[in-house]
Amino acid sequence: MSRRNASRALEDRFQAIRRSEMERLAGKLRGLSDDHRRLVEAIAADIVQTIASVPARVLADEVPERAIDALVRLFALEGV
Repeated sequence: MSRRNASRALEDRFQAIRRSEMERLAGKLRGLSDDHRRLVEAIAADIVQTIASVPARVLADEVPERAIDALVRLFALEGV
Protein backbone atom coordinates (compact mmCIF):
# COMPACT_ATOMS: atom_id res chain seq x y z
CA MET A 1 0.00 0.00 0.00
CA SER A 2 1.36 3.43 -0.88
CA ARG A 3 1.89 6.16 1.69
CA ARG A 4 -0.95 8.19 0.23
CA ASN A 5 -3.31 5.21 0.21
CA ALA A 6 -2.34 4.29 3.77
CA SER A 7 -3.03 7.82 4.96
CA ARG A 8 -6.43 7.90 3.23
CA ALA A 9 -7.32 4.40 4.44
CA LEU A 10 -6.47 5.35 8.02
CA GLU A 11 -8.69 8.41 7.90
CA ASP A 12 -11.47 6.34 6.30
CA ARG A 13 -11.13 3.75 9.09
CA PHE A 14 -11.35 6.43 11.78
CA GLN A 15 -14.35 8.06 10.09
CA ALA A 16 -16.11 4.67 9.83
CA ILE A 17 -15.57 4.16 13.56
CA ARG A 18 -16.96 7.64 14.24
CA ARG A 19 -20.06 6.96 12.16
CA SER A 20 -20.58 3.60 13.83
CA GLU A 21 -20.27 5.09 17.29
CA MET A 22 -22.63 7.95 16.45
CA GLU A 23 -25.19 5.38 15.30
CA ARG A 24 -24.63 3.28 18.41
CA LEU A 25 -25.12 6.32 20.64
CA ALA A 26 -28.13 7.68 18.73
CA GLY A 27 -30.47 6.71 21.54
CA LYS A 28 -28.48 8.71 24.07
CA LEU A 29 -28.46 11.69 21.72
CA ARG A 30 -32.18 11.51 20.99
CA GLY A 31 -32.96 14.29 23.49
CA LEU A 32 -30.78 16.76 21.66
CA SER A 33 -32.13 19.20 19.13
CA ASP A 34 -31.15 18.70 15.50
CA ASP A 35 -28.72 21.62 15.80
CA HIS A 36 -27.09 20.12 18.87
CA ARG A 37 -26.87 16.68 17.24
CA ARG A 38 -25.17 18.25 14.21
CA LEU A 39 -22.80 20.06 16.56
CA VAL A 40 -21.87 16.80 18.33
CA GLU A 41 -21.34 15.17 14.93
CA ALA A 42 -19.13 18.05 13.77
CA ILE A 43 -17.06 17.94 16.96
CA ALA A 44 -16.56 14.18 16.61
CA ALA A 45 -15.56 14.61 12.96
CA ASP A 46 -13.06 17.33 13.90
CA ILE A 47 -11.53 15.10 16.59
CA VAL A 48 -11.16 12.23 14.12
CA GLN A 49 -9.61 14.55 11.53
CA THR A 50 -7.11 15.85 14.08
CA ILE A 51 -6.13 12.36 15.20
CA ALA A 52 -5.76 11.15 11.60
CA SER A 53 -3.64 14.16 10.67
CA VAL A 54 -0.75 13.05 12.89
CA PRO A 55 0.11 9.86 10.97
CA ALA A 56 -0.80 11.62 7.71
CA ARG A 57 1.93 14.20 8.35
CA VAL A 58 4.44 11.44 9.05
CA LEU A 59 3.37 9.53 5.95
CA ALA A 60 3.87 12.67 3.86
CA ASP A 61 7.61 12.18 4.38
CA GLU A 62 9.66 9.25 3.22
CA VAL A 63 8.98 6.37 5.57
CA PRO A 64 10.20 2.80 5.37
CA GLU A 65 7.84 0.31 3.75
CA ARG A 66 7.93 -1.66 7.02
CA ALA A 67 6.39 1.30 8.84
CA ILE A 68 3.54 1.46 6.33
CA ASP A 69 3.03 -2.30 6.62
CA ALA A 70 2.87 -1.97 10.41
CA LEU A 71 0.29 0.81 10.13
CA VAL A 72 -1.81 -1.30 7.77
CA ARG A 73 -1.72 -4.24 10.18
CA LEU A 74 -2.28 -2.20 13.36
CA PHE A 75 -5.37 -0.51 11.99
CA ALA A 76 -6.61 -3.34 9.74
CA LEU A 77 -6.44 -1.14 6.66
CA GLU A 78 -6.31 -3.90 4.03
CA GLY A 79 -9.44 -3.68 1.95
CA VAL A 80 -10.50 -0.32 3.40
